[in-house]
Amino acid sequence: MAGFPAQRLSLEEFWHLLSNVIERGMITISNGIIYDYYVEKRGAGEPVIFLPAAGFYGNEGLNIADFLQNDFETHMMDLPGGRSLGIQARQITSLDMAKWLKGYMDQQQMNKVNLIGHSMGGLLALTFAVHYPERVNKLVLLDQAHKPFPRIPKREFGLFAYAIPYLNIGAVLLGKPFLKLLEPLFSDKDSNVDIDTAVKRFCETIAIKENAYIRKAHEQSVSFTLDTLNLYFGYYRINQPKLLAENTVPTFLAYATFKGVNEQENAYTCRHLRELQHKKSLPITYRPVEGGHYVHWSDDPTLLPEIKLFLKGRME
Repeated sequence: MAGFPAQRLSLEEFWHLLSNVIERGMITISNGIIYDYYVEKRGAGEPVIFLPAAGFYGNEGLNIADFLQNDFETHMMDLPGGRSLGIQARQITSLDMAKWLKGYMDQQQMNKVNLIGHSMGGLLALTFAVHYPERVNKLVLLDQAHKPFPRIPKREFGLFAYAIPYLNIGAVLLGKPFLKLLEPLFSDKDSNVDIDTAVKRFCETIAIKENAYIRKAHEQSVSFTLDTLNLYFGYYRINQPKLLAENTVPTFLAYATFKGVNEQENAYTCRHLRELQHKKSLPITYRPVEGGHYVHWSDDPTLLPEIKLFLKGRME
């Protein structure tokens, strides 16, 4: 099943889109906006929604869903785009992201949920918690929102990162026609790499050990679409620490230290954490995780049990 919001449509456009998504089954229409969702579910009990990092489908959270399955029903959602419609706003805002997630909750008749999000998925979870706090029990952020996303994201894009600020200006001024021109630049050029090589390369880069969950997450290559690129620039423009400071929902922040992995990123993380922790009133439980960005795939044996205790309201 799948998910994303679209602009107000003409009747012809509406039926064309409907014919493309009807077989996937999970469609919501709100105020003339179509949302459809691709979701895998695991477990039974109180609902949890997991949102993944860019470049992965919802089953990036499968190890978390398996760990929680006796107490929680985890809905592992794909991000907007790829296997579902994208958010069709010209310039995606935090409210657009929150409304996309609200569409799924309304469709599933969920009054309140627990949210877990990693990386870009963490931002979508946070936007919902800020705009609709009355509908969130607990929020778990996996290495997300405690530090600004760099204006020149060299870790993600290498030398190409120096062009990102200028491309963002073009996206703001010219919208989707400009993004369409950029699409080939962001498409995955290694899509034909075999899974063994892809997993090995990923684990070496991120400094984590291979396991069945990482392999499972790499079995399907995420389709890169125009909607995906539009979402990325929406993500790029949001001041994440500022948004986190507006959050009133009880939050468990598991952040990567990057110690021994990337000392420059370690220093950047420490500096912004100190700034955040000066704001004593924030409802945040801080949890350092040794290693890199994919904290939920780390070797830390107590992280998932702590997340479960937090969701059940039993942490000291």
